[in-house]
Amino acid sequence: MAMAALYALLFFNSLVFSWACETGAWSGFDQEAYAGSLWGGSIGGIVVGLLMIILVSLPLCCGVMKKQGKVIGAIGIVLGLLSLIIPYFGAMGSCAPFMDAACANRCTGFECTQYDKDVALSACQALGVIFVYLGVFGWLACVLGIVAASMACCVCCQCCNAKLDTEVIAVQQTPVVPIVVGQPP
Repeated sequence: MAMAALYALLFFNSLVFSWACETGAWSGFDQEAYAGSLWGGSIGGIVVGLLMIILVSLPLCCGVMKKQGKVIGAIGIVLGLLSLIIPYFGAMGSCAPFMDAACANRCTGFECTQYDKDVALSACQALGVIFVYLGVFGWLACVLGIVAASMACCVCCQCCNAKLDTEVIAVQQTPVVPIVVGQPP
């Protein structure tokens, strides 16, 4: 574990030196695509969370589509929880091109054995996850996903306006008149 942290520290230290190289830019690495991948995961999670809140609020708050409430609730729970981990997928997918560009760049002085590349990739992914959830609004995707899943649970339990309407059938009873034998009516 300590060796992996040391390799990660050495790798990111070499990245700082690479920015000081005379070329000033990495060949083969698109920084905007890297940032877009991080933002894409967060924005995707936020959009899914918002859409689920809107969909689940239809039967819960507005009383619309009550008969499909159980299905909407199940979909809301699944996609609400999925919106929690969509930013994670964005962070995991952004590090592989970053590592390929770091290994292709000779200015860093970073040796690209498979073990070193795997250790640096793990460190990049760990830092990417922390960054995407704290710095790139991944936390907002988590909040919206939890709210959507909670509202979906309320729809499944038929709370608020999601209750199915039950019709009360009133049976009109006729009054019973006792008949006594032997007396005229």
